[in-house]
Formats: sequence, C-alpha cells, structure tokens
Amino acid sequence: MTTTISQAEAYQIERIVHSGLGREQAAELIESGNISAIQGSYPKADPEMLQEQKSKLTAALKDGYNISFPTFNGIRNLLQLRFGLEEDKDYTTDDKTVHGLKADDTTLAILRTMFEPIWKVERSSEQLSITHISKL
Repeated sequence: MTTTISQAEAYQIERIVHSGLGREQAAELIESGNISAIQGSYPKADPEMLQEQKSKLTAALKDGYNISFPTFNGIRNLLQLRFGLEEDKDYTTDDKTVHGLKADDTTLAILRTMFEPIWKVERSSEQLSITHISKL
C-alpha cells in the first residue's frame, strides 16, 4: 500500500536518495532517526521534517507514494530527481503536458502511483504522456 505525502516531502526523500544513500538505506536512517548520517550525504536535509514525518517518509520509501497535490513543475522536478530524466532531452512539454517520455512498465506504474488521479499517465506506442485531468 502506498503512502500519501506532500510534494515537499517527495522532494526531500528523492534528494536524499539522489545524494547516494539509496532508497533502503535512506529509509533505515530516517526510521532510526540518524539525521546526521543523512546530512553527511545531503547537507540540506530538513531534520524537523525527517523527525516529525519519520513513519510516513519511511513507508513512502519502502512501499511507494502518492503525492497529494503534484504541480506541473513538481512533476518535471521529480522526473529529474527520481529518474534522471531531463526536459527537452528525454521528453517535451507544452500546455502543462509531458510528451514523448520513454519508460518501461515498472516506471509507468511508479508514475501512475505518484501522480494520479490529478494527472493522467498514459502509454501510446513506446512513449508516455502525463496530462492534467483538466486537459482531458
């Protein structure tokens, strides 16, 4: 079962993972309250958030997460943070829609979990699009 977190919380855990700790190690450090080890890898880690949201962030890292209100900029930032995908290199955007994203089925499932129901993640041929539901 996935955990619902805020966009800011998603940024926090993805930046920690991106700093080189990995998902499992980050979850263990957050769960144990070892903030200094996290800050050794990611100095800008928010100790207050990590302490106050310890169980939620740990669950999000272990079981996946849904973002309560992902913005268009948030989607682009999380595509880069979590998957290393860059706009104009790995996908294009227009009118608050992501086009031409190449991803496997595992990534598709993760994106759907993260962004739906506010955003629709669809596969067409070998490419994905992410569209705000107001555009459908």
